[in-house]
Amino acid sequence: MTLYPWHTDTYTQLTHAFLKGRGHHALLFKTDIGLGTENLIREVASWLLCSEIIGNQICLKCKSCLLSQNGNHPDFHLLTSIEGKDIGIDQVRELLGKLQNFAQQGGNTVVYIQGVDRLTEAASNALLKTLEEPHKNVYFLLEAPLQSAVLATIQSRCQTWVINPPKAKQAMEWLQQECSTTSENDLEIAIRLCHFRPLICKTFIENDRLSARKTFLQTFWRFYKNREVMLLFTAFDKEKELILQQLEWLESFFSDALKAKMEITESWINPDLKNGIFPFSQQLTVHGLLRGYHIIQQTQRDLTEVNAVNQELIVLDCLTKLVLIFE
Repeated sequence: MTLYPWHTDTYTQLTHAFLKGRGHHALLFKTDIGLGTENLIREVASWLLCSEIIGNQICLKCKSCLLSQNGNHPDFHLLTSIEGKDIGIDQVRELLGKLQNFAQQGGNTVVYIQGVDRLTEAASNALLKTLEEPHKNVYFLLEAPLQSAVLATIQSRCQTWVINPPKAKQAMEWLQQECSTTSENDLEIAIRLCHFRPLICKTFIENDRLSARKTFLQTFWRFYKNREVMLLFTAFDKEKELILQQLEWLESFFSDALKAKMEITESWINPDLKNGIFPFSQQLTVHGLLRGYHIIQQTQRDLTEVNAVNQELIVLDCLTKLVLIFE
């Protein structure tokens, strides 16, 4: 497993702290999606398990390294959600039972908890005592989405590392290597649309979503001109993930139109669409643009947060409300 370039500094800081004897027994990684942070965590785990480290690098030759590479190291424990359910107390108890034994390879033991925000309250409380009174040579690597709420008592026992998207230049350099046939202009558009999250951007480009975006927003323009709800409704995808992406395109279009209305020319998400955004912003009031922006945001929340929602009706309701602000 190879580190992504935007993780190198964090990895170096972490391993350096351990080399200086200041490594924390519990590290909480709060991360945005699409950054491949699991790679970083697994690299840190491999380094902690390696019996012949070379500075901040693993040796790749010792038995621990070979076991890690094969994915069957007996002293590496993964705790994660099963079938999308919360992580319950039985899973935690099973893990804690394993930690009562000595490390089979005679070195460190590493626990990787994916989605620590998915721990139930009972599971969190069961884990808490171990975090408060850690066993010697046992290290916890916890991962949670950036915006999620982690139980305060858990977070307070950890050293938190926030993993944000890389700078535009670094993201672009990586994407130019990974997507060498895509033009620089298209890469710049895609990385903005994907909020500088390189792995999401790579998938976005590989699935030709730039062309899909262009076609979808052309349909939106006809919808705006003709007020035909079904015209845009039939352009929406059937999968929720793709519907949310299409709504995000609309949201960014309204956001840029608001900036154009206020004569802000920087930090646009869609500078390639300025020939449509400028006239759109001129024909609507600030109140209308804000109203449209909020309608789209509410639709995104409804699709994401409401269980058993009829997504077709939600989208249809959104478009009907947008027509009203165009009148």
